[in-house]
Amino acid sequence: MPSTQEFRKRIRSVNSTRQITRAMEMVASVKMQKSVASILRARSYIQTAWNLLELLKSKKDQNFTHPFLRTRPVGKTAVVLISSDRGLCGSFNGDVLKKTIHYLSDQPKKEFDIVAVGKFSSNIARKLELNVVAEFAGFENDIEYSDTTPISRLVMDEYLAKTYGKIILIYSHFVSSLNQVPVVKQLLPIEPTHIDNPEIWEEKSSEFWEVEYVFEPNLNKLADQILPQLLRMQIFGAVLESNASEHSARMLAMKNATDNAKDLIDDLTLTYNTIRQDNITREIAEICAGAEAMK
Repeated sequence: MPSTQEFRKRIRSVNSTRQITRAMEMVASVKMQKSVASILRARSYIQTAWNLLELLKSKKDQNFTHPFLRTRPVGKTAVVLISSDRGLCGSFNGDVLKKTIHYLSDQPKKEFDIVAVGKFSSNIARKLELNVVAEFAGFENDIEYSDTTPISRLVMDEYLAKTYGKIILIYSHFVSSLNQVPVVKQLLPIEPTHIDNPEIWEEKSSEFWEVEYVFEPNLNKLADQILPQLLRMQIFGAVLESNASEHSARMLAMKNATDNAKDLIDDLTLTYNTIRQDNITREIAEICAGAEAMK
């Protein structure tokens, strides 16, 4: 049986780990609050922007022929896969991996190229033997709209060049600090059924479709300016959602680790006290036996 000294070392070691996980939990909590505030401020605009894209898609004007709104053969698909740069965030990256596997399960892998956002996305893509055409990292703190512009420019330019017939986003949607839902969202071509979890998307009011819109100077010139901006906002929103989900998952994982460390310390302390008491009892018995032998 281990000595009391070994148990004291184990208790000190677990307690040190508990202090680290507790500190990481507090840091993640602060980051989560900031990232959640960011996505809650932007979410309404992002969803309204998509509704506007759908409205433009619904226009039947034959002179309105913007390539972002035209239906065409799919061909290859670009998947913007968004995960974290760091680990220690529970099942966050694993859930994104499962969603990716499920989406790719019934199609040949050669039909997909991966735009990896986050270091774990690159690892996921290589684990699944997928072709990674671009990698982006560093989307963890204080994300600005301009930070995601290179991603948007890449996928939209390749779509316009007809390299890809479809652009897909896979990311984790923030529902609450305890619940993050991985989703598959179709960015291009624009479709009403663009997301595989429609219950997390804000429903359009009936008034939205009943309003008569006047486009100046004309719909094509307006679309050239507004469509890229609205699509960039969708990618920016997906990165914000993933960021809030990541920090929430890390805070919960570190809280669980801290609680588990406390439980382990309690168990080790109980065992340590039991062994210590047994040793004391044995020593007293040996002293009493020696005293009796000397009589």
